[in-house]
Amino acid sequence: MRFRRSGGGGDRAARETQILGWILVAPAMLLVAALVLYPLTQGFKQSIRSGGFLFGELPGYVGSRNYRDVLSDQTSRDAMRHTVEYVLLAVSLELVLGIAVAVTLHRVFRGRGIVLAILILPWALPSVVSGVLWRRVFDPDNGLLNSVLLNLHVISEPHVWLASGRGAIVYITLVHVWGVLPLVSLVLLAGLQSIPDEVYSASAVDGAGPWRQFRYVTLPLLRPSIAIALTVGTLLAISIFDEIYVLNGTALNTRSILIQVYNTTFVTADFAHGTALAFLLAAATAILGGGYALLLRRATV
Repeated sequence: MRFRRSGGGGDRAARETQILGWILVAPAMLLVAALVLYPLTQGFKQSIRSGGFLFGELPGYVGSRNYRDVLSDQTSRDAMRHTVEYVLLAVSLELVLGIAVAVTLHRVFRGRGIVLAILILPWALPSVVSGVLWRRVFDPDNGLLNSVLLNLHVISEPHVWLASGRGAIVYITLVHVWGVLPLVSLVLLAGLQSIPDEVYSASAVDGAGPWRQFRYVTLPLLRPSIAIALTVGTLLAISIFDEIYVLNGTALNTRSILIQVYNTTFVTADFAHGTALAFLLAAATAILGGGYALLLRRATV
């Protein structure tokens, strides 16, 4: 009988603890619902309704028409293509350069702390500030890049660096990588520091040189950190906005999806198509995030 009473008391204590947990979590859940779920719901409702009187039509339910419109719009499709180019180029550079920087900083050398401080500086700067600094570099009139190349007689006249299509995307991507590379490098450096030194000692005994150790020891054990770096780099590249807007505004040759969302929603005041495009971007980001989460799960198993 005493055992049954203690069991019942334990169940009651567990229920009370669970109720207390829900009571403590309830304010945070209500705050999330108010600040996140409610705007998302209202935005989705806007994305399946017509533009309204501003565009000469009565507001009403139009289903998936706005989504079809933005997918068939050539400007939006170009922005999607530019975003894919940003993501592929940025993630590739960040991963390759991040591994090189992490491997270099993993070794202890004189002045390593100073190098780490300098490395973190671009990441610590706001992206708008970085864009303003690099705009002075690419300025066609009195920019630093034109001045240096003219003094070295590499070019004969000032060059407008952000005028061309692919070239401008490359330059803006480099500015973006300059700001994100420190974060990726620190993630990979943390992964390198978690690899035991005994593994390298054992592989050296087996006759593995530096390259074979990097290929068969470092890279396999670094997969979880690489998956995290890929996730962070991809999500930041998809949401690239500040660098593009500061360096080249809303120009068509460098416009990303987020710039297109901003231009459609706030410049042309087409909230229906703007929110539809924003939800398409959110869906693509969620799919990529889920894929990277599965990749990270497999890498850590």
